[in-house]
Amino acid sequence: MIFNLKMYEPEKKYAVVESVGYESVLRHSHEFVELVYVESGTAVQKLNYETIDIRQGDVFVIADDSEHSIRPTCGENEFRLINIIFLKDFVDFDYSVFRPIAPFNTLQQPEIWETVCRAKREYEERKAFCDEAVKGCVYFLLTQLARLYEAGAGSKPSRSRNSAYVMMAVKFISENYSSRLKLDDIAGHVGLTSGYLQKIFRKERKTSVIEYLLRYRIEQGCRYLVETSMTIVDISDAIGFSDIKNFHYAFKKVLGMTPNEYRRIHRGTVLSEAGG
Repeated sequence: MIFNLKMYEPEKKYAVVESVGYESVLRHSHEFVELVYVESGTAVQKLNYETIDIRQGDVFVIADDSEHSIRPTCGENEFRLINIIFLKDFVDFDYSVFRPIAPFNTLQQPEIWETVCRAKREYEERKAFCDEAVKGCVYFLLTQLARLYEAGAGSKPSRSRNSAYVMMAVKFISENYSSRLKLDDIAGHVGLTSGYLQKIFRKERKTSVIEYLLRYRIEQGCRYLVETSMTIVDISDAIGFSDIKNFHYAFKKVLGMTPNEYRRIHRGTVLSEAGG
């Protein structure tokens, strides 16, 4: 799915928006720059074929057209993001320095959070010279983050053996979620006992293997609902649910609405945008 700035702010070159829970679940790409601050909670950031855990205070910049999504690993309402999005010509900056797969945790740098909040406040209040004020905030944030990148201070994905096992499990799930997978199937593929895989998976991803599988299936279901005209029954079968009732129950448990309601809300938005 391709997003553009008009979906957020038709009249400006920038927008500052807050996202809660599963609002970022769909894989998407865009041509604008996205500066993301994790306000609270934990999640998994997926960028193309790479993944990394993110948590409160993490900041990253996506300045290319890579496909990405974020899936919370905490309670839905506990996960909050503030997104500062803007066209590349909004500020003159060299974006090639940024690697979004390596976020920085800035909890020990309160000026970052204060500047993000200032940008959000200026955007919402729309006072005189708010464009200049937001531009100043963006320059400051990009400069501070670029200095961190240049200093090599970014967090890097763990290379430990347990992390490698978890990544194997995640990859297996992504390639086989449409099958009737069980915990033993996933553990057997990785080469671990079910109990040990469950233990290290909880430590790495803050959730169980089966809960991760469920939420991954729901994520794929969201994609089918928005991007295809498949029936709910066919989608349920395509993403590995044994029957339509289980799909409806799991979908509403995770997203708080039925598949039909989700399709009506989100596909209507996409179609409207596509029509100009």
